[in-house]
Amino acid sequence: MNKYPKNQRLPDSVYRILILCSISIVLVMMILLVRFWPVTQYEPSLNFEVFEQEIVVLDDIEITRQETSPPPPPRPQMPIPVPQDEIIDVEIEFDMDLDLPDLPDLDPGFGTGLTGSEARIVSNPQIPPTVVRIVEALAPERVPEEYRGKLEMIVNFLVDENGDVEEASIMEIRLYDDEGNFEQLPFVQYGLMDAVLRAAMQWRFRPARQDGETVKAYTRQRFNY
Repeated sequence: MNKYPKNQRLPDSVYRILILCSISIVLVMMILLVRFWPVTQYEPSLNFEVFEQEIVVLDDIEITRQETSPPPPPRPQMPIPVPQDEIIDVEIEFDMDLDLPDLPDLDPGFGTGLTGSEARIVSNPQIPPTVVRIVEALAPERVPEEYRGKLEMIVNFLVDENGDVEEASIMEIRLYDDEGNFEQLPFVQYGLMDAVLRAAMQWRFRPARQDGETVKAYTRQRFNY
């Protein structure tokens, strides 16, 4: 007969015993299961197929050497021109018996050398001419825009002993581009060269001096449009 009446709670100590017994039984069953589990031997199966490798056959490499190129053909011989002109020998007779009238004696001349009355021109004086008055060249209205601000003329002056311009000539004409480079022009139209020369003849200089004396000398100046 049950020691504990129905619907009566078991004491804690009994609960502990029951739980421990249950755990013990489960552990024993697991140990027996592991102990008596049948052992099977593993035999790996090695079944793989080896494919036949493709054989690559290399032909023997023939080493070639480049032969020297043949010499160039000789240059063609130019024919030597043979003159075909006919040479005619003509004898020219001169009549040496000339009846010339008596010429008058010449008067002494007046030269422009160092002993003459005209001042000598010194190419490299000790003190070159210096500008005193500048006259700008007026550009005509019909000058194209490609020349404006880009045209330069170099004028050669011959300055006398008084500082006046005796001669003026344009030595060089330069046309500049936007990058500062220039090309030389043989001439320019539109009356630009005439305007430069007219202005150059109106310039005034302090004359050049050589050994303390005023002399003629050349100098160069630039005209820009």
